Amino acid sequence: METLHKTIYTKLKKLEKFIKRRISPSKRKLFIMAITHSSFSGEFPDYPSNERLEFFGDTVLSLAVTHYLFRHYPSLSEGELSKKRAYIVSEKGLSEKALSLNIGDILLFGKGEERSGGKFKKALLADALEAIIAAIFIAFGFAEAEKFILRILTPELKEVENIETTDYKTQLQEITQKKFHTTPEYTIVKETGSPRNKMFFAKVSLDETILGQGKGNSKKEAEEYAAKEALQNEIIKNNQENI
Repeated sequence: METLHKTIYTKLKKLEKFIKRRISPSKRKLFIMAITHSSFSGEFPDYPSNERLEFFGDTVLSLAVTHYLFRHYPSLSEGELSKKRAYIVSEKGLSEKALSLNIGDILLFGKGEERSGGKFKKALLADALEAIIAAIFIAFGFAEAEKFILRILTPELKEVENIETTDYKTQLQEITQKKFHTTPEYTIVKETGSPRNKMFFAKVSLDETILGQGKGNSKKEAEEYAAKEALQNEIIKNNQENI
């Protein structure tokens, strides 16, 4: 038991350095939960896993990024803001970020998960990052959680300035309504990958004629890329020039 307490104490000290905040005794239980993987809970039932905090942290993360984008891009439309946010908080992007931050060194794993390389599993680390965000929010408030989020996502927030935010679906719909008096139809034709890292494949048609196809990490993204390809289709391109 003494070894267990020492391990937890060491992990908490690492967590304090990571979040740049001292964790007072009254808040230790919350932050221990944030770094506890379900495999550890399985071996030590007195320590609940971070799964509920992960659920909470996902929302806090999205809110903080939304708040940042809303303030920094006052002229962008809802669709353009959504694209930038999706780029920053995507499952893939967040997983890569969590791995680069070495979050695995902070977490409490069961022996089996430890042996199987849990500290390097990106999806698992992304979940833990969201749990830590939730704990910061609960312990110190939204302002502190937001400050932490913006600090760790600084590179992504800079990159997002240059990503494409054109709303291709709206462009395509405007053309088809004006020239063909109808709207395009989108269909998800295939899904691949795991639940946390899915890839969607979409097609867009006009009166059963396929205009374009696209893929993305969400249905919306796949449809956007399908619309982008459709705008280069001769049927649309010729009519676009005449508008």
